Amino acid sequence: MPAPPNVTQSLELKQYFESQDHLVRGTPEPSSRSQALIYRFKDHKWWIKVTLLGTLYQSSETEAAQKIPKRERCREYQEFVNQINYRTLPLLDDTVSELVLENSPGMTNHIDLNVEARDSTNSLVIIAKSLSYRIQEDPLRVTYPSCCEFPSFRCIDWAALEEEDEIADGVHRVCSKTARVPYVLKVVNRPLYRPHDTNVIRKELENLERFKGVPGIVQPVAIAVSSNPYMTARTSDQPPVISGILLEFYSGGSLQRILKEDRVKEYPWTRWPIQIGTALSHFHRAGQTHMDIKPANVVLDAQGNAVLIDISGASGITYSWRAPEIRPERSPFDLPFQARLLHDVWAYGKVLSEIATRVGKCTLAETLLCIAGHLMEENPWSRMTLSEAISQLSGYGNFN
Repeated sequence: MPAPPNVTQSLELKQYFESQDHLVRGTPEPSSRSQALIYRFKDHKWWIKVTLLGTLYQSSETEAAQKIPKRERCREYQEFVNQINYRTLPLLDDTVSELVLENSPGMTNHIDLNVEARDSTNSLVIIAKSLSYRIQEDPLRVTYPSCCEFPSFRCIDWAALEEEDEIADGVHRVCSKTARVPYVLKVVNRPLYRPHDTNVIRKELENLERFKGVPGIVQPVAIAVSSNPYMTARTSDQPPVISGILLEFYSGGSLQRILKEDRVKEYPWTRWPIQIGTALSHFHRAGQTHMDIKPANVVLDAQGNAVLIDISGASGITYSWRAPEIRPERSPFDLPFQARLLHDVWAYGKVLSEIATRVGKCTLAETLLCIAGHLMEENPWSRMTLSEAISQLSGYGNFN
């Protein structure tokens, strides 16, 4: 809805970004640029992304445009967005309104500028009358699932958590401000967010729900909730949104670190092959695949037991841990279930091989390498099955 007319308003500039296509084409300026901002009026606020499509300079002005650095383009664009009269625009409530500007002949929607823009020498202000606009919901906005989607999870207020350390992009070690208990927090609004990331969060929550109480698979603590960051009116009665997933913290660290530090023999490593294989078999029996089995996605609890993490089955696949037959695939998550299962089996075999290699020469390591080789057969249909591998490992008696 249009903002109510009032002189009490303010802008808070957020991130500026521009397309990188001009760097590839060798042209002087980007084909699109955007500025995120918050427009406030009294106790209302609107999140807005102002996007300009097209270039500013004609071909005759290319040389001058070539000399303008990004920081100057940013400054000029921010100066321009500060001059837009947002009160006259039909902004969307409780989301991100994208104000798309372009030089489109025949369009009659033109933006209004503030009075003080009359004497401006800003290039964008000067051409503003030739720009038409449309408003849409920003398709690239960070989308937060409603907590109502996952009613079985306990809710913890985001504000009750305190960050202690960043583990990876979008993954933090946090603790409760009151109980001082450590957890792992996976946030929705992660660096370099893409709309697909919210679907990954949903998929992870579904799998966490599916595998609650299953040994060897990461366990949920709660969902971290907050009010909708895009909420327009403070008095709006909306359910909280999911800002992140709170997971158990496993103090033993990752298998990747242990392998890198060559400390495998300091741990009860003989348990890991069956523990990892059994956890993976729970996925497959439930009609799910992990798709990113690797040492970084195996952690150890306080007793040295192996636990599978990153269980969305949809977040990404490390190329060097892809089975040979799926390396050329652009969309491996869209492969049939059996093809994905065989990939999991191959990656599991590679994990066993990495463990055995770090252990050094001994009968158990040789046995593990032999089983790993059968799991990693080049021909996927010739591979040992997961159940066969677990059965053979169990038969030796020392892998437990």
